[in-house]
Amino acid sequence: MRFGLLGPVVAWSGGRAVPVGGARERYVLATLLLNADRLTPADRLVNALWPQPPSSARAQLHNLVSRLRGRVGGGVILTRPTGYELSTAGAEVDLLDFRELVERGRRAAATAAFAPAEALFSEALALWRGSALADVADELAGPARVALHEERLAAQEARLGSRLALGRHDEVLADVTPLIAEHPYRERLYETQMLALAAVGRRADALQLYREAYRRFDEELGVTPGTALRALERRILAGEVSTLGHAAPVVVPRELPPEISVLTGRSKLRAEIAGALRHHGGGGPSVAVLVGPGGVGKTALAVVTGGAVLDAFPDGQLFANLRGSHRDRADPHSLLGRFLRRLGVGDSAVPDDPDERIGLYRSTLAERRLLLVLDDAGAEAQVRPLLPGSPSCAILITSRYQLGALLDARRWTVPALDPEDSVELLARIVGADRVAAEPVAASAVVTLCGNLPLATCVAAGRLAGRPRWSLEKFRDRLARERGRLDELALGDLDVRASIATSYQLLEPTARLLLRRLGLLATPDWPAWVAAALLGDDEDALSGRLLETLADVHLIEPLGADPVGQDRFRLHDLIADFAAERATAEENPADRDAALTRVLSGWSGLAAIADERIGHSLQGAIGLPVPPVPYGAEGPARDAPQQWFETELTALTATVEQAGESGDAEITSGLALRMVGFLALRTYDVERERVLRAAVACARAHGADRYLVRLLLSLFGLAAQRSRFTELPELAAEGLALARKLGDRLGEVGALGNAGWAAQSVGRLTEAAEWFRAGLTACGEDTPPDLVRWLSLSVVRTRHEAGQSAQAVPLVERLLADRRPADSPRATAQLLTLGADVLLGVGRTDDAERALIEAAQILDGLNDELGLSHVDHAMAGVHLSRGEWVAAEERLARVLPVQERLGVRVELAGTLRTYGDLELGRGRKAAAAELLRRSLEIWQEIGAELEAIRTLARLAHCDPASAAATRGECRRVLHDLGLTDDALRLPGYL
Repeated sequence: MRFGLLGPVVAWSGGRAVPVGGARERYVLATLLLNADRLTPADRLVNALWPQPPSSARAQLHNLVSRLRGRVGGGVILTRPTGYELSTAGAEVDLLDFRELVERGRRAAATAAFAPAEALFSEALALWRGSALADVADELAGPARVALHEERLAAQEARLGSRLALGRHDEVLADVTPLIAEHPYRERLYETQMLALAAVGRRADALQLYREAYRRFDEELGVTPGTALRALERRILAGEVSTLGHAAPVVVPRELPPEISVLTGRSKLRAEIAGALRHHGGGGPSVAVLVGPGGVGKTALAVVTGGAVLDAFPDGQLFANLRGSHRDRADPHSLLGRFLRRLGVGDSAVPDDPDERIGLYRSTLAERRLLLVLDDAGAEAQVRPLLPGSPSCAILITSRYQLGALLDARRWTVPALDPEDSVELLARIVGADRVAAEPVAASAVVTLCGNLPLATCVAAGRLAGRPRWSLEKFRDRLARERGRLDELALGDLDVRASIATSYQLLEPTARLLLRRLGLLATPDWPAWVAAALLGDDEDALSGRLLETLADVHLIEPLGADPVGQDRFRLHDLIADFAAERATAEENPADRDAALTRVLSGWSGLAAIADERIGHSLQGAIGLPVPPVPYGAEGPARDAPQQWFETELTALTATVEQAGESGDAEITSGLALRMVGFLALRTYDVERERVLRAAVACARAHGADRYLVRLLLSLFGLAAQRSRFTELPELAAEGLALARKLGDRLGEVGALGNAGWAAQSVGRLTEAAEWFRAGLTACGEDTPPDLVRWLSLSVVRTRHEAGQSAQAVPLVERLLADRRPADSPRATAQLLTLGADVLLGVGRTDDAERALIEAAQILDGLNDELGLSHVDHAMAGVHLSRGEWVAAEERLARVLPVQERLGVRVELAGTLRTYGDLELGRGRKAAAAELLRRSLEIWQEIGAELEAIRTLARLAHCDPASAAATRGECRRVLHDLGLTDDALRLPGYL
């Protein structure tokens, strides 16, 4: 099947014309042909065929396409989910043949093969049978017809150019005159006729033609002829006829570098950029700018994208490296000269005057569809002279700068590759089998390369050249603390050199800031960090420098974080480079001072936030507060929990970095100011991480006063994580150290910890003695929350021993003594424990009121673990009333929270209460399963009293073993000095 668009819309089968239907069918067929091998949306066809589409429009279109398919064959027009597609797999189209012949002619002309070029152009033009789409209405086909006629005119001009080059001047003169009559404002046609007239010795006629053109342009358009036409007139006046003996050939430059075959990913990005280059809605050329750091693959992406749109720019592609990231940037005036010569302008015709050269360049491109690729642009001023003025051209620019003053440009920031694409890139160079054999190491290699294409290609090149190297071995080489950039150099591919080109162009203060940013261990940071590194008290200088570094993609702006701070990050490889430069160029004392300002700033802000959280922990009380960075305190003061959440990763890295540098004061102070938030949010992994780092630093540098506090905090963590075997040693070390230092506050806390260690394993009498010793050691300066905690601990020992009635008066007194200034979390803990005691003596309504108040406080603190305590206790209230459904709802809400948080003591207790619920319902088998799970946890962590409490309940599930189980319970209770009351069995058992 063959189709024709270059005249009336027709179809032929076996040389015989096939009817294509009425006006609507002809339009649909023409549209599908113009968009051949691509989807044509049904909505586009409906909106064109019906200005106000009826409800049946889609059905009518479907029927219309079905009729067409019946005429031209079922395999030609394909139905897609959102439209239709005409496949050229088994079809020929005169328009496609025309375009192929024209492209072959242009390629022949570009190599000065003018005779074959002229023949190809003539063959292409012979395919035209009149006006394109001649039998399709103007309102439907007008724009498409205009575009096709523009292609025919361009081919006619190209044929004239070849004939000029062949010396066939009479043919040129015969053909060009009617074309000028049809297109009276086409300057290129006037140039062609003037060249032909001058070449046959009719210089006066050529000059007269120029004057006629000048008058027409002036009178009818109000403009003067372009630079090229004016320059040609001057050359004819000067008698330079010898230079006109043969007209300059129509040159089609093909300057794009070879495509990189290993390019991976970027499919969506390539499609977006290609679409923007092909379709431009403005009056000027389409300008696309690809921005990003060195090594991210901007040039490769530009070259591949340029290659994908060759069909849209048949007049060629120009390419230039502007060297914008180097000191010796390319001169746009010189590039204009090179471009003009590549476009066929002779050396003598290239003006020296900059403005005239720009004018000739734009005139030369005025009628051409050409793609210009400008690589590594350094500034807008470097690019502007190279921009064509014609909308038929497109410009694709790559740069490390934003080039924001190119107002009509569309911009894409080229990101690092996705990890999967990075691994694919590695595999293409190294070999898929080799990567598949070590997938974990391959993933680590590309991660250490920062997923940058340049770094990944260098790493892959090194591995490809060393087939005996394992990927694991190379990963280890890259992972070394120093020297990663040494591994990422291969021939003329060098990651360090790529970064250095941008670094060297920076002003000295910007280089200083980048170097010092390389000192940080934090993965990202707010803007105040830059000011602290520079010692900039007002942020003005550092703010400008951050913008400078962001503009050249040496840092990455992350936008505003959840507390409103502008945030930035440094790519890992750039951070390595910056650290290298800091070591090579900075005085060690200056480096240390800059880093200390930042570490101290984090500690000062943490102190502000810590004071406002209300976590009730005592570790940081009385510590000196470091200076707070200028203007940075707002988020820490106004949204302390959210500030801690936002800065958690940075703070953790800062503690470890300060510890490695030996600054025990900052390390310890910051760690102690973090543990309250971490405890509140049950971030136990991070809590242990910072405490261990601070303890190690304090021990190594003899910071005993901090070590006492750190040991107290570490004890609290170990207790919460149910590591009961660690507790006595931590309590004893803290107590001995506090007494050695005469630290009464530390001694009180350590005595309380010793009591907690005893209580956790059921030695309640011993625990009460430790708590009373702690209360005795308190003085007037002891924080009220600490005194109350010790008093509560005494209450808890009585309650845990089953002596709740004796504990009630003390609980009531503590509840009555509450003050507005008390810590909210400590108050909630008092209410929760008080409710448990009150419930133990049957005062369920009072217990419920206390728990409701506690829940309101903890909800405001965002204390998830504390709220789970309240829910668990409220389930006990429901159980005491026989409200089984309400109790189950509470427990079902608590269990997943405790499992997720990993608090084993709380989880074991909730499982046991769930067992109590099932026993109350009479479901002994279900209760036994829950109680065994609870017992397993208690036994694993060594909580003997809790284990026998659970065993006592299991005795009610299995009568056969009840006697033996109760005997074991009595034995343990005797060893602990307790009575059966300590089993705290529900009243219904």
